[in-house]
Amino acid sequence: MIARILRWTIRAFLVIGLLVVLVVMGFRLVATAREHGVRADLAPSTGRLIPTSSGGVFVQQKGPTGGVPVVLFHGTAAWSELWRRTIDALAATGFNVIALDLPPFGFSDRPGGYTRQEQAARVNDVLDQLRIGPAIIVGHSFGAGAATEFAMRYTQRARGLVLVDAALGLTEPPSDAPGVLQPKWVREILVSLTITNPLATKALLQSLIEKKERALPEYIEILQRPTVLRGSTPDIADWVHYFAGSDRTARSADRGAYARMKIPVAILWGDRDSVTPVAQARDLGTLLPQSTLTLLPGLGHIPQIEDPDMFNPALLKILGTL
Repeated sequence: MIARILRWTIRAFLVIGLLVVLVVMGFRLVATAREHGVRADLAPSTGRLIPTSSGGVFVQQKGPTGGVPVVLFHGTAAWSELWRRTIDALAATGFNVIALDLPPFGFSDRPGGYTRQEQAARVNDVLDQLRIGPAIIVGHSFGAGAATEFAMRYTQRARGLVLVDAALGLTEPPSDAPGVLQPKWVREILVSLTITNPLATKALLQSLIEKKERALPEYIEILQRPTVLRGSTPDIADWVHYFAGSDRTARSADRGAYARMKIPVAILWGDRDSVTPVAQARDLGTLLPQSTLTLLPGLGHIPQIEDPDMFNPALLKILGTL
């Protein structure tokens, strides 16, 4: 009897394991079938592709060309359109706003190199092409790494830096990507289950924000739109390798480099952020003695969509000081 129960138990586990494998592989196959979109049909008409030395970067620009330039760097799995209400608010007050898509996200080309230094070089090329003078750099979440790297490497191009709920990885020791992520097929399955899976978008967004009700249909649609471009899952899987490890070559990964920054820096943070807690903002403030810290009460990791009516005036007030 015990042997029979044991055999049935083993068979049950094998069947369950097989079903799990089939479901997971199914998501990967569905992603391939779903990703047939082209940029010309999906990208907003308010943007354009700017050529750089590593492919085109999709940029949305708004506001008077003579206004103070403000460059917006988005976070993980987002793109320039998630800044829409901020773009409009800043442009309406006279700023020349440049919101760009950091590859492999949004509608930029996906060249395969995604270190902070490579992203910063792309942005420098974009500003060259647009003939933009010294700009205020605004970096959110994971994009704050590239934004800070840009400000450190192209000092003549940055007149100020604003870090919004910045995911800079400065409070943890450097580490490599886990070995399990080395095979690309593993990363592709992970991406097909998360970033490019439309069934997961709302849950992922809600996991990042404090005000869960702000995972509105308009934001879900924005996040999902570029993920149906051809090759989205394998392209984003290339980026996951950078995301999962530390960028040791980056100047912005060196805690000692921050004290050497000469430009003014402002830190803007949701005080209920559970992804990059406020303790990280305060730690950043110790590295940047010239910085100011503004906390946004009741907001989480993506304050620009959680409460635009609180976030945009706070950002405008900061921009007026830089």
